[in-house]
Amino acid sequence: MPEQVSQESKAVKESKIPSEVNIIGPKGVEWKKLEEKIIGLQNDIVHFEVEFFERDAFKKFCDNLRSNLSDLKEICITGYFSETIREELKSLSENSYYHIRLISPEFPLSSKRDRHNIEALKKLAKAGVEIKFNSRLHARLLVGHNPLKGLLVIGSFDFNTECIGKERYDAGIKTCHPDLVHSAIAFFEQVWNDSESLTIEEFLKGN
Repeated sequence: MPEQVSQESKAVKESKIPSEVNIIGPKGVEWKKLEEKIIGLQNDIVHFEVEFFERDAFKKFCDNLRSNLSDLKEICITGYFSETIREELKSLSENSYYHIRLISPEFPLSSKRDRHNIEALKKLAKAGVEIKFNSRLHARLLVGHNPLKGLLVIGSFDFNTECIGKERYDAGIKTCHPDLVHSAIAFFEQVWNDSESLTIEEFLKGN
C-alpha cells in the first residue's frame, strides 16, 4: 500500500512540472528575452557574412549598381573603367547625396579601347565624379559606406567591358563586415593621398 501511494504521489508531482514551451512567470520572461536576443544576433550576422563572387555574380551586381549602392553616401572604386559602367556611375553622381571617387592605374592612350576608356572617365569627371590615376595601383575594389553601414567588393574585377561582359574568369568576395570595410576605406585613402596620384588633368598632360 505505501508503495502505491508513493507512485501516485510521484505521478502528481511530475504532472505539475511545466514544459519549456509553456513556461510562465519570471522564467518565461527570461526565455522570451533569450529568444529576442537570438533573433537579434541572427539579424546581425548578415553584417559579418562573406560571399564568394564569381563573374556571373559580378555582372549581376554591376547591372544593378544603382540599387546596390543606393543607400551608401561615399563610393570609392579602384581599377579600370569603361563606357559599360559609365551610365550607372553618372546617374549616381548626378544626385548630390553621393560622393564618388575613382582611382585608375595609369595606361597608355595608344589603342582605340584605351582612348574610349579615357573618354568615359572624362565624361564622369564632367558629371562630378572625382578621378585620380596611380601608376603603382594594382588593387581592385569597391567600397561604399555611410555612418550606419558599408559594403566591400574586392577581387580581380575591373569595372570595364571585359569583366562585366564575362570575357575573363574573375573572382572575389563581397561583404559588409565592418572591419574589412574600414580597412578598405583606409587603403583607398592612402592611395588617393599618395603624392604620386595624379588628377585627370595631370594625367592627360603627360599623354
